[in-house]
Amino acid sequence: MTALLEFEHIIQVNDLTNPELTVLGREALWQGLVYRASYPDHFNPALKCRLEPDTDEHFIRYIDVGEFELRDEVTLVPMQEVRTLIDGRTQPMHAESVATIEEPEPDQLFVRFSYKRDSIGIEGGLDADAFLKEAYSQQDRDAIIVIRQMVANNQLAGNSGH
Repeated sequence: MTALLEFEHIIQVNDLTNPELTVLGREALWQGLVYRASYPDHFNPALKCRLEPDTDEHFIRYIDVGEFELRDEVTLVPMQEVRTLIDGRTQPMHAESVATIEEPEPDQLFVRFSYKRDSIGIEGGLDADAFLKEAYSQQDRDAIIVIRQMVANNQLAGNSGH
């Protein structure tokens, strides 16, 4: 049985104490997260991606990663969660991720990113799992920055930053 790497982290989207930072609305943040799930190559140019539409709340994406083509199932829980699944029973790896919008107070938006995937463990004396955790966390921070830029440039439907 393959060991699993599981971790999560939270990114604060709106800092209501910082007047320099535009407050993103939940709809704009949601649209950005859906765009990221639909077009991951926009956020990471090293990826090649194609979509197979299914329903408004479910689609399949195929991502070329080196010599692999991974088949992701993406499930949307409108205005709340984006879930992705690479089923390890039929593919070279198993990976799940969930991006959940949390709003403990009005306009106080956070995104909780949760990951579960096959562990890589130690390779060549390096803790590959620790490297993966940091890489995922950095990609998520960068994604929020890109979503902010897209909102500022009116590139998302449902743009409701204030």
